[in-house]
Parts: sequence; structure tokens; C-alpha cells
Amino acid sequence: MNGSDWASILGESRFLGELYAGGSPAPEQCELFYVHLDERGDSATLGFETRVLPAAPRPEWREKPYNRFEFYVLLGGLTGFVADGWGSSEAASFDVSVVSDKEIAVRLGSGQGGMRFRASSIRVARTRVYLAAQAP
Repeated sequence: MNGSDWASILGESRFLGELYAGGSPAPEQCELFYVHLDERGDSATLGFETRVLPAAPRPEWREKPYNRFEFYVLLGGLTGFVADGWGSSEAASFDVSVVSDKEIAVRLGSGQGGMRFRASSIRVARTRVYLAAQAP
């Protein structure tokens, strides 16, 4: 993951910057757990989970206990989509980089396996906090 691109995209106030006081969790602190490709259009939704909790949580979140934060990123205007397989090893790696002011390159997976595409738009579609069971 190109950390500077991740931070410049998700750290903006219209994305996660407001919740994280101008920043965002680092790529290595986020786990990709959800990928949905919209067969009716030209979009993909990626779901991420992190243990790095927002510095400025929403008021409704303050009333309940939580130890996880998840967010969904909707990428639109997909072009150049290539899929070379998908499994747990491909889901463990992702890269988001700015190609130009109108294009973002996304790679899910590493090496030859995974998915690659370009997107013309990006937005955070959903956020939530929740209490996950602690591993023994």
C-alpha cells in the first residue's frame, strides 16, 4: 500500500479525516474483509476493519462500548478490470494509488493473483463501530 496515497485520500475530511482528526488508520492497520462488484453498473465496494478507533467518534457511538471500526469504500467508474483469482491470500494485500486527479488505481492481492482496476470516483459509503469478542 502506498501510505501517502492512502492518507491523502482517506485522511480528507469528506472521508475519514473528520473521525480521525485529519488522519486515517495506516494501511497495515486495516484488514480488507469485503469485496462486492456491482454487475449492474461499474462500481466496487470494499469493506475494511481496523482496531484503530476514531479520535473524534460520532455522538451516537459514545454511548456504547466498541473496540472495532469498519468502513466501506465505494469506487465508481471502473475501467480496466482484471481478475486473476481470489482467495484469502489475495485478500491480505491491497494497494490504492492516485494516478491523476481523475483516476485511482486499485490492486487487491499481490503478484499474479487478485484483482486490478481503475476508478474515477471514491467515497466512504458506510461506517460503524462495534464490540468484537477478544481472542483468548
